[in-house]
Amino acid sequence: MGRRLALGVCLLACSLCAASAAGSGDRRGPSARPQPPTTAEADRATERFLDSLPSDRRAGANAAGGTGGTGESSGGELFPDERVVAYYGAPQMGATIIGRKTVQGAKKGLRKQANPYEGEGREVVPGFDLVAVLATADRGSDGKYRSRQSNRVIEEYSRAAEALKGRLILDIQPGRSTFIKEVRALREWLVQPNVDIALDPEWNVGRHGRPGHTVGSVNAKTLNRVSAYMSNLVERENLPQKALVIHQFRDGSVKKRQSIKQREGVDIVLNFDGIGGAAAKKAGYARLTREDLFAGFSLFYRLDSGLMKPSEILRLEPEPDFLLYQ
Repeated sequence: MGRRLALGVCLLACSLCAASAAGSGDRRGPSARPQPPTTAEADRATERFLDSLPSDRRAGANAAGGTGGTGESSGGELFPDERVVAYYGAPQMGATIIGRKTVQGAKKGLRKQANPYEGEGREVVPGFDLVAVLATADRGSDGKYRSRQSNRVIEEYSRAAEALKGRLILDIQPGRSTFIKEVRALREWLVQPNVDIALDPEWNVGRHGRPGHTVGSVNAKTLNRVSAYMSNLVERENLPQKALVIHQFRDGSVKKRQSIKQREGVDIVLNFDGIGGAAAKKAGYARLTREDLFAGFSLFYRLDSGLMKPSEILRLEPEPDFLLYQ
């Protein structure tokens, strides 16, 4: 994601996958493609994470699927009534904020990070943007260049989100798979009221691409198919509003964006995912938002050139509905 924006170098948030599952750190130079972990690295990191859990939690309450819990929800509209402030990453991605913290540490840090946004006329809802499908450097057992997150890992962050009366956003880096297949595979989680979806076009590399070598993208037709699936699920299961977050850091991330449809029961968020200084980030955000869709903005604790303060964020036009800290 080290590509050049008009006013500076900005990188996509999910480039933090460049840190391998072994936690070796960010291996890219200023213009190099980020390198995802291998399947074996992701598997080893998953086992380390599960081994680190308290003994009564290691087996997983429901290793084959979701808890079936209620998932706390405000009961009203999602956006614009609420603003979501979320942590991003996965235990296998050591450069991300979720990868750097224990689950308990992430809960504590997220509460603190969300606090400055309180009292601005909108309810602030904390969230975990957990990478549930990780792009990988190798083909894996089915040739799809992606690894699906362990249900036990998802379970831990689902519990953490519920404890905060917050949301769990399941983030998808599809590799050679497709967004709609991966979203459908997460249905058992999506039927919970507080679970949303995020799509990362950078890692949508098609049938012949390779994560870390091919710069992916997504078109409006694909996004509309995903939102239609989610909208139908919301209606059939009588669920509250859900968010569909689409990461973007350059003009080519989302093709034919003018054709994206906003659907009943699904709030579509275009999330600006660029790394850089405040001026470059503001310019990229202004260029890539769309007036009739909701707006998101990513912040990087270690990689931004001076982390923007909440007071600066709230002065952006349009004011962000979704904030993602990494």
